[in-house]
Amino acid sequence: MRQLGRMENQYTKPLVLICSGNANFYVLLAHILASEGFQTLLLGEEEVVDQAALRPITAIILDSAQDPELTVRTCAAIKANEITSRIPTIALVSSGNERYYLALLRAGIDENFVRPVSPARLLAYLGSLPHNGANDKQPIDPAREEAAAIFGALRIAPGRRLVRYGDEEVQFGPIEFNLLRCLLEAPGRVRSRLELIEAAWPSNRYVQPRTVDVHVARLRRELERLTGRPLIRTIRATGYAIDIDDGAD
Repeated sequence: MRQLGRMENQYTKPLVLICSGNANFYVLLAHILASEGFQTLLLGEEEVVDQAALRPITAIILDSAQDPELTVRTCAAIKANEITSRIPTIALVSSGNERYYLALLRAGIDENFVRPVSPARLLAYLGSLPHNGANDKQPIDPAREEAAAIFGALRIAPGRRLVRYGDEEVQFGPIEFNLLRCLLEAPGRVRSRLELIEAAWPSNRYVQPRTVDVHVARLRRELERLTGRPLIRTIRATGYAIDIDDGAD
């Protein structure tokens, strides 16, 4: 693990970092991911932030089976770091530890799966992510400008889940980006929590209204940080709406 930096050029496949105290579980998970073309690396929670900042990473998987509170702290550290904050981070939560679900959401987790996790669901999620290098902050590729959608001063690049405002841009996780797209389909229109759940989560996934609120709050914060003004309104007992301005300052 200490030679990780010298091994950087060897990672030509999408790289997924896995934090787990169970070596047998890691071997099984690594085999499943390898079957779909992913490379994996086993790391401890104490080193994942430093190592994730060294190279392009497709995703980080945190196995909370042994110490869910440590997983929450690790997730918070990943999201607090400017370099690693945009790396999609997944928590594998043991059945019976669902009480940590909201704590992980508040820490910034992008997705939670309850163990034993379906390999197909995990692979489908990983397959939807940009591969190595796409998490870095980059200008929108001019060759892809035609694919971008414009909403007032916001320019949306769906392929990279990237939102640009003036000279600033931010890349969103899959859930937040799907929520944003749903709201942008009809700016000013109130979207119910049920509509947002249907737009942002898989159809076979049970999602509590409180979970929607946590993800919308995260989306609202990022948009306000990007634009300098609040764009998403909460409509009490109903849902949410987005208001689009005409131009960036």
